[in-house]
Amino acid sequence: MSAIYPGSFDPVTNGHIDIARRGARILGHVTIAVLDNSHKNPLFSIQERVGLLREVFLHDENIYVESFSGLLVDYAKKKGINTVLRGIRSADDFAKEMPYAVWNRQLSGNVLETLYLPADPALAHVSGSIVKEVAAHLYKNRHDDIVLAHMVAPEVRTALQDRYIT
Repeated sequence: MSAIYPGSFDPVTNGHIDIARRGARILGHVTIAVLDNSHKNPLFSIQERVGLLREVFLHDENIYVESFSGLLVDYAKKKGINTVLRGIRSADDFAKEMPYAVWNRQLSGNVLETLYLPADPALAHVSGSIVKEVAAHLYKNRHDDIVLAHMVAPEVRTALQDRYIT
């Protein structure tokens, strides 16, 4: 069984990594699909995000990384995958994600199903937005960034340093 794990991954966090690896262990294969959304203003380009994810999952043989644009249902159909994997940190996350699951299922002709994995409680507070905010503050004020080691992989921490330290 295979699943698509879609998202912006700007940047990829330890929470994302945990969901992808747990999903791959349960389902067999996971394709991380990095959304190229021109309406957002990401910190990292689509190429940088895909590159970071490929570095992080270099030794995970059952996790693939690529980018996509457009509707998830079209991407899933093209890939021949009928399952979407999503991580849920809170009830608020579920409330935000549920309409997407319903629309994806309807737009796919009731083929595309969404599976939710709850976040590891130790990582439930971590989000890409918080990571960017914390990193910007730490690097701007020349503080120690050890706290980021609990939020992101070493490759991502280095990329954040490169982006914020001028």
